[in-house]
Amino acid sequence: MFLKRFFLLLVTVTSFFSFAHGQSDAFCKAVTTIVKDAPNAFRNIKGKADQSGRIWACGIKVPGTIASRFVDAMGLFYEGGFFQTKNKEELKDAYEKYKTMLNNCLSAYGYTLTQVDNFYPGLADYKKLIFMIEEYEPQGAKPPAHITMEVIHSKELGNYAIVMYIFEH
Repeated sequence: MFLKRFFLLLVTVTSFFSFAHGQSDAFCKAVTTIVKDAPNAFRNIKGKADQSGRIWACGIKVPGTIASRFVDAMGLFYEGGFFQTKNKEELKDAYEKYKTMLNNCLSAYGYTLTQVDNFYPGLADYKKLIFMIEEYEPQGAKPPAHITMEVIHSKELGNYAIVMYIFEH
């Protein structure tokens, strides 16, 4: 009986870790797919435009995002929301989770992480994360995409959100 329970526990734990690893692989693959399409103005993954012609549906799902889209506002970028809450105390675990996932993914591609103070009052514990490649070939080549993650606050809605942005360059 003990051996059966031990085996069942072992299978459960192993499958959990396999799922978690597979989930982070899918996350990284989706993020890097968007990053790689940035020099093309996200042409291969932008979906249908809205009425304004400045917002597009996203043709790729980044695991963990609640919603995502492409926006043309002072440059073209991807915007994906990871987490939303009315309670600021609930942000910490999700912030650390996505910070780690992004850093693990992007550092493998030569991106370095810089942290700067959060713009929103009361959110000093949640630094704005900036991932950039410092060295690139500037002769005629566009700079590589850069990625940010930040916690934002909407006074009107009373919501806090963790959002990732992937900028065209």
